[in-house]
Amino acid sequence: MEIIDLHNREVFSHEGRGVASLVDEPNLKIRQIGLESGKAVPVHTADATVTIQVVRGEGVFFVEGETVRMGQGKLLRIPLGASMAILNDSAASLVFLVIKTPQPEHSSRESAVDSRAGIFVNLVDFAPLKPGKEEAFREWFRHSSEVFAGHKGFISRTLLGPIEGGSRYAAIVEHESKETFMDMHLSDDREELFRQTEPLILGESKPHFYELLDSYRNK
Repeated sequence: MEIIDLHNREVFSHEGRGVASLVDEPNLKIRQIGLESGKAVPVHTADATVTIQVVRGEGVFFVEGETVRMGQGKLLRIPLGASMAILNDSAASLVFLVIKTPQPEHSSRESAVDSRAGIFVNLVDFAPLKPGKEEAFREWFRHSSEVFAGHKGFISRTLLGPIEGGSRYAAIVEHESKETFMDMHLSDDREELFRQTEPLILGESKPHFYELLDSYRNK
């Protein structure tokens, strides 16, 4: 028997949000997420059947273009593949459980790269660099990659540079799953490191998300 004290597992970082992993099994994953007032979980796609239960507070939950306000006493069921986001628009803290039940046939697919299931790929299209900031940007990328490598599920992070006089860079980030990527995406490390790019780039960078299906490489 195992008892999990939800109150003791609440996580709020200095950035006002946090994630605590409560259960991590092949067919059951439970995370407790804390959002301070005004904080949000950005739009993403559910990579399993999801059940959300509010522990305390209330907030707005967006699922496939529909909006619902949730507090204690209700469960929100979200199907696999649905687009979802969460916003704490209240004055108090919002704490909720995210309960995922991956289907065996979905979680057991093998990657053509290394037989690990469901490799998640994030392609970041960086905004153009400010003049003279190339070396500082590359140094930022090296440092940030070292930090991100310490997060669970990290596989690789690759920087792609411009050719023929271009000014845009891109990055390919590989994670074991979308779940581990989102844990990193919501972390203080990510918030602080991307804030450091503001003096280096012109505008906002754009993320694109993919699931690795096949890979063919020369041996």
